[in-house]
Amino acid sequence: MVDKLYLKNYLRKQEELEATRIRYYLLLDKDELSSPAGKTDLPAGNAAFSAVESVVCKKVAAEGKIKELKEELTKQSKVINAILERLENPYEKLVMQMRYEDGLEWDEIRGKIFGSRKDYDGNIEKYNNKVFKIHGAALKHIKELQSEKNKK
Repeated sequence: MVDKLYLKNYLRKQEELEATRIRYYLLLDKDELSSPAGKTDLPAGNAAFSAVESVVCKKVAAEGKIKELKEELTKQSKVINAILERLENPYEKLVMQMRYEDGLEWDEIRGKIFGSRKDYDGNIEKYNNKVFKIHGAALKHIKELQSEKNKK
């Protein structure tokens, strides 16, 4: 069921993917600065991993995590988009898409929707509230849509 908690977890998973990507690229940079693969300063026969082998193992783990997160996010995105497409109010759909699919922050959403209005700069709080009301209405309508679907 798509609800506020489901959407919040979806955002957290997006953040986890971004953090894992950052870690992965850090490991790529670290690997390029390391000694060539197979070359260690350890005596022959030592079971310890070299620094390069350690980085390679971490990279492989990060690649696996990135793949796993992408798959999970793709599945969740399909579920979210299916319900958002059923929203009748275009602004409700827009706010939800901007927040959850595009990953925009509330102030970015507010600015993109209301930023061109003449009174925008003097009424930021008013427009914040409008965005939150639209979001709240969308959550309510999503719940209603899912309840209707479950009744059928």
